[in-house]
Amino acid sequence: MFKFFLFLISILILESCSNDTHSVETEYSQEINIENPTSIPEPSITATTVAFDYSKIDYSEDEPDFLFTEQGSSQLSTNWRDQLLEELRIAEPILGVPYIREEWGSNWVDENADCINTRNEVLAQESNTQVVFDDRGCKVISGEWYDYFSGSVFLDPSELDIDHMVPLANAHISGAANWPIETKINFYNDLNDPQHLIAVSSSVNRSKGAKGPEEWRPPNSDHWCQYAYSWIEIKARWNLSATESELDSLRMMLDSCDGLPKLTYWFANWLKRKGAIESQIDD
Repeated sequence: MFKFFLFLISILILESCSNDTHSVETEYSQEINIENPTSIPEPSITATTVAFDYSKIDYSEDEPDFLFTEQGSSQLSTNWRDQLLEELRIAEPILGVPYIREEWGSNWVDENADCINTRNEVLAQESNTQVVFDDRGCKVISGEWYDYFSGSVFLDPSELDIDHMVPLANAHISGAANWPIETKINFYNDLNDPQHLIAVSSSVNRSKGAKGPEEWRPPNSDHWCQYAYSWIEIKARWNLSATESELDSLRMMLDSCDGLPKLTYWFANWLKRKGAIESQIDD
């Protein structure tokens, strides 16, 4: 991540030196007020700047290696909890940069332009039954959702929030404060990892707010194991830091695991790196 910022700074410096991408024109008026010859008009300055194209940057190198590295098969280590926690980068929160909610996007996006935005994509994916859309085919109006936070079933999507497992404000103080706007919007709408956005009770989600595991845990304690794993995986994937108190709370929740958390694409890769046997990955 540090190398990324050095790269970005160097690009911006080069831009400032280029007449093709950044030009500043200064015009000085030659007229002097006769009544007050010492009064020289202030120069009028106009500037034009070409925005930096963040789409040309390859963010893949920011991903932790454990997501993609595969090793030979062997028995899964008995201390997998400790090994999983070691994937977290421990650091104090960054509090000096103001959190600006609008930088993460004003609303859910419709990335594939099918009129179904991120919220409704999540509702459609997580429903236990076939969802019903409105007449336009854009908005989910009914389905069946199990809220892991509360342990309750919901039939009305208006009673549900789409929760960011790692809240935006928490991500901000954990390393995302200086992310480009594009990356923040990608985080807000990420559908690549099914753990990242989940449909949960609006009331429970609002009680969670921007709190981390050291301050808030799902009322449904049966979900603590998966909640802790998902939190760790998302923070590791996005190179976000955790505090010592956060780490202690995550360790406590992982201790509630009777077995392995639900295997996702990301966890399967992690298991391969740690040497889990194939049968454990496929279960």
